[in-house]
Amino acid sequence: MILEMYVKDFVLIDEIRISFDEAMSAFTGETGAGKSLLMDAIGILKGDRIQTSLIREGSEKAIIEGVFRVRENSRCYQLLSEAGYDLEDTTFIASREFTRAGKSVARINQRMVNVGFLKEVVSGVVDIHSQHDTQYLLNQRYHLQLLDAFADCAQQKKETAAAFKEYRMLADELESALHNDYNEEDLELLTYQLNEIDQAQLSENELEQIDEEVKRMQAHEKITSRVHSALSLLEDEQHGTASIYEAYRELDSLSEDRFFQEQAQRLLDLYYNLDECIGDIREHYETLSFDEERFHELQERSFLIHKILRKYGGSFQAVMRKREDLEQKIDRILHRNDFLKKHEVLCEKAHRQYMQKAKTLHDIRVAKAKDLETQILAQLHDLQLENAKFHVQIDEFEGNRDGIDRIAFYISMNPGEALKPLSQTASGGELSRFMLGLKTVFSELQGIETIVFDEIDTGVSGAVAFAVGKKMQELGKHIQVFCVTHLASVAACANHHYMVEKHQAAASTSTTIRLLSEQERFEALALISNNSLSSSALEAAKELYNAAQQNR
Repeated sequence: MILEMYVKDFVLIDEIRISFDEAMSAFTGETGAGKSLLMDAIGILKGDRIQTSLIREGSEKAIIEGVFRVRENSRCYQLLSEAGYDLEDTTFIASREFTRAGKSVARINQRMVNVGFLKEVVSGVVDIHSQHDTQYLLNQRYHLQLLDAFADCAQQKKETAAAFKEYRMLADELESALHNDYNEEDLELLTYQLNEIDQAQLSENELEQIDEEVKRMQAHEKITSRVHSALSLLEDEQHGTASIYEAYRELDSLSEDRFFQEQAQRLLDLYYNLDECIGDIREHYETLSFDEERFHELQERSFLIHKILRKYGGSFQAVMRKREDLEQKIDRILHRNDFLKKHEVLCEKAHRQYMQKAKTLHDIRVAKAKDLETQILAQLHDLQLENAKFHVQIDEFEGNRDGIDRIAFYISMNPGEALKPLSQTASGGELSRFMLGLKTVFSELQGIETIVFDEIDTGVSGAVAFAVGKKMQELGKHIQVFCVTHLASVAACANHHYMVEKHQAAASTSTTIRLLSEQERFEALALISNNSLSSSALEAAKELYNAAQQNR
């Protein structure tokens, strides 16, 4: 859950630090006050795209910071633990800073992280629902995702997708072979290319070895000159090893001094080592020669290798892959009928395996669809849709990586009305209630600890709005709920009520957020309902509040 938010220089917010508690919190305020700014800030921590226009006018950077608490058995806790974070009190701090210059920094517990990791972590704690999200319900692709999430069939989907990939690969190869009518010229070209590669007799790293030998040969004159000079210096009678030996003899004669005796021995060792080194150098020097024929052979070989590499892939590994491909194509031409028969068998086997995986996935979906229908209907009935009927339509087709099922949500809102696709029947208010029902069902399943509703009550009023508020209040018994609302009957259901206010000065405008006392809540509810603080309006607000807080 969200324990605290700190926001500085973000849109209309100058600087706020605000703490939150469990259960349901409502956020209200006049139109234009910036009721959704806090939710937008939370979205930034969830990885939403940053724009410099979000930085408060007159400031160079914006700062958003959130303190979160997670359960030890949550996916979020696991992610942070695996990344080396110590969460003794199961809390962490996520933050983002961004500047007008376009620089952005994301952190978790003051350690810099990439935005992708921040998004994965915070999204494991918070789910934000906006009016835009409700439109996802009109997309049948989303219905498939919802059912599969409810069915918890990720492993079966993975196996089905892998089986489909294998089947499609074999089917594509078979189709290609059936439609490719090779002639004698094709076979001749393929054979020529294969022979050209084979005759080159390439070996890995050969080119590097040739280049190294060529460089040595090109430097032959320089090498022989330098080695000859070195040998001359080492073998010089006055300054070479002979002088070291003479120095040894002089010191060795000083038997009266142990120190000089030790140094004499060191000189003798040096003399023998140096003499051996000179012998090795001279032996190798005498083998040095420039073989012009060998030099031309290496150049020709290098030219051939470069030619083959340019023609068939650019690297030794690429040429070998090309060679394998050529062999397979030649084999297909020479043994086309055998290839077709073999691939037909392989393709049929792969298709059977795919269908087995897809059928297992289908059976899980069918079984779980019934459970989803039951749970969604229970939620819809609580939301003043007592006559609603809901059905998960599953139609089979030839299949793809997601299986053999097409999923569509069908619904009927009124008595005697036939079930129809959700996109054809539900109004905006009904869609909002349906989404609230979905979120209620899925919140515990997904392990979400905070859910944010940004005006999910759009399009409802009266008893329906009150039912929506009570549903969020009920949801708040299990997880933290934030609700941005313009309805008094929804705000009255909240355990905590925050007022979002806009303050205008001569040269600036700022938005603040504050927690209301009970008396302030009565006044806020009266203003929302009746735009009045009269005694009758306040009394009505108290009655609404007391009714909403019953059975909390």
